Amino acid sequence: MRTLFLDLASHSGLLACVIGDAVVASEPVDHRVGDQELLPLLENLLKKSGWSFEDLTQVACVTGPGGFTSLRVAVALVNTLVHRLKIPGTGVHLSDLKKAQCSENDILWLHSTKKHELFIRGFGVYARQWPEATHVMLDVAEKELPKGAQWVGELIPEHEKVLSEKGFIPAETKSTEEILSGFLAKQAFTASLLTPWYGREG
Repeated sequence: MRTLFLDLASHSGLLACVIGDAVVASEPVDHRVGDQELLPLLENLLKKSGWSFEDLTQVACVTGPGGFTSLRVAVALVNTLVHRLKIPGTGVHLSDLKKAQCSENDILWLHSTKKHELFIRGFGVYARQWPEATHVMLDVAEKELPKGAQWVGELIPEHEKVLSEKGFIPAETKSTEEILSGFLAKQAFTASLLTPWYGREG
């Protein structure tokens, strides 16, 4: 299987071509990418891998949370590839990708969204309270999050300082490239179109 992977949601995003158990080529994305910039980036990536768009057999995309424009651009392109190339795709929630980067079972995924707001999802023993990614105010998180828990994710410095003072510990993680092939092998690819996840529906 020749998989194109897009992560424009993370602070340290990634575009990658993956085959079997190997990342053939990758390109880090550490800035906001617009419509006009994404296609040339992908063309260069495919050139590095020796592939063309027609060689792709499936495509995967991080659907959120992230910046409005970045998610819209990535999801729109993936949906276009799924439709035009007649290949399956899959949407990946950022919390699942970040969880795959660490070996801990009992872990919290934390993601800053605004100065006083963040998303929380629990894995392992913490899944009982936060089985899905949940939008929470920072003062509520300070009261409800278990002291001394390990976490993965992306926090603004102000949030990281507050939680560090409460005893929260960042978990050791592997790079996306290290876990990507195994992670993608566990995903379900379908012909369904993807939808960005902003976490504020309803």
